[in-house]
Amino acid sequence: MSAASTTSTSNTPATCAAFCTSLGIPYSGTEYANECYCSTTSPTTVSTACTMACTGDSTQICGGANALSVVYTTIPTLPATNSTKRGLCWPWNNPASSFAFFSPSAIPWLYNWELWDPRSAGTYSTAEYVPMCRTQAEASQVSAYFSSCYANYLLGFNEPDLPSANGGDYLSPYNASILWKQYIQPVKASCGTALGAPAVTNGVGSGWGTDWLRQFFGNCTSPSCSFDFIPFHWYGTSLSDFETYVTNFHSLFPTYPLWITEWQFTGISSTTTAYLEKQALQWLDAQNYVARYAMFGPMNSANMAGITNGAMITDDLSGLTNVGKIYAGLM
Repeated sequence: MSAASTTSTSNTPATCAAFCTSLGIPYSGTEYANECYCSTTSPTTVSTACTMACTGDSTQICGGANALSVVYTTIPTLPATNSTKRGLCWPWNNPASSFAFFSPSAIPWLYNWELWDPRSAGTYSTAEYVPMCRTQAEASQVSAYFSSCYANYLLGFNEPDLPSANGGDYLSPYNASILWKQYIQPVKASCGTALGAPAVTNGVGSGWGTDWLRQFFGNCTSPSCSFDFIPFHWYGTSLSDFETYVTNFHSLFPTYPLWITEWQFTGISSTTTAYLEKQALQWLDAQNYVARYAMFGPMNSANMAGITNGAMITDDLSGLTNVGKIYAGLM
C-alpha cells in the first residue's frame, strides 16, 4: 500500500480512511498502531496478526507488526464540468498542434507568461489572450505592445518574491513599485486595461508571498498605482490546504477579485491528482471572489518542472491525460 502514507498519534481506522479518501484513494490500512497507508488496489494477502491498539483509541485495533487492518471506502464520482473562469497557462515552447486538445468554449482564456500571443492565425483564436509583464526585463516593452491596446487585461510581475537562488527573478517590492508606475500603470490610462497585481508564490515568512505583496502595495499607492484584480500562485499537497489558503488570501484582500494563475498538487500520483482536481474545480467555481484560474499545466511531463503528476498532455504529445481531460471538461 504505497500510494500515500502518514503517521499520527491520533491514528484509528476511521482517521486513516479519512486521510486516504481525501486523496481519492479507496483502500486504507493501519499498521504498527500509528501508521496509515493508502492504496488504489486491495492488498493481495490477508494477515491475522492485527493485535496492536490504535494510538488514537486504545479500544480499536490498528494492525500489527507487518500486519495491516484494511478498510475500503467508496470514492464518489463527480461529473465533468466547464467554467468561464477556467484558463490555460500555456508554455512558450508548446507546439501549436496541442491547442487542438482544448476547446475555447470550455476554457475561454489563456496566458503564456509573455507579452506576445502564442497562437497562430485561426488556432484557438476565439479564446481571450491575456499578456503578462513577467520580469523587470520586459517592463520597458509594455508600452510598445500596448500601442494598439491589444488586450483587455495585463498580468503583472510573475513570482517577484522568488529569489534567484530558488530559480526566480527576484524584484524588491520597492523596485517593483517604481517599474509599475513608470511602465505598467500608463497602460491603464491609455487603453483602459484592467491591471493584475504581481503574482506571488504561497511561500511564507518575511519577504515571501503575501508579505511581499503587502510591502509592494505599501510602496505602490493610489493615484500612482491601481489594481483591478490580484493574481497569485499555490502549490501544495492537499485540497484542504488549497481551500484554506485561497480563503485566507481573500480575507487579506477582500475588495479584489482573485485570479489563481498557477496552482497544482505536488508529491502525489496522477490518479490522486485527477481526483483532487475535480473537487478543486467545483470548489473554485463556487467561490464568487475567484474570478479566474489556470491550473498548471497544459503540457507534457517534460515541461512540468518536476510536477509530472499534473501534466495535462501525454508525453508523446498525442492527446490528453486524465488530468487534462478533467480540466477540458471531458470526464
